[in-house]
Amino acid sequence: MNDSLFFASFDPLFCEAPDACELCDASLPIFQYEYCTQNQNNERQYLKGFCCAACAAQLLQKLKRSEAREWAEEEIALRADDMDVTEFRRRRLAAFRDEEPARQHAGTAPARATRG
Repeated sequence: MNDSLFFASFDPLFCEAPDACELCDASLPIFQYEYCTQNQNNERQYLKGFCCAACAAQLLQKLKRSEAREWAEEEIALRADDMDVTEFRRRRLAAFRDEEPARQHAGTAPARATRG
């Protein structure tokens, strides 16, 4: 699976941006975003919209959790094939040291995102 997240600025004078972040409804949006998820069947789902800085940080954390889960699953698969995962594990733990297994499975898609 290959998820992606893109942010872009926009000109509020020439763009029909909403008056509030489409994810939290609490702050003014400052970014356009596109979040793409890909399932095990290689089907993609696109979430597009406008968001505030706080929600942009949450989207980035969601992507990080997804990637941490992918790396952990890859390590399990390599170990099942009797491969030495010492270096891979060292890198994974260093990259995602603040991601605990219980936290890696938390989080859902933003409720108010638009599909495009």
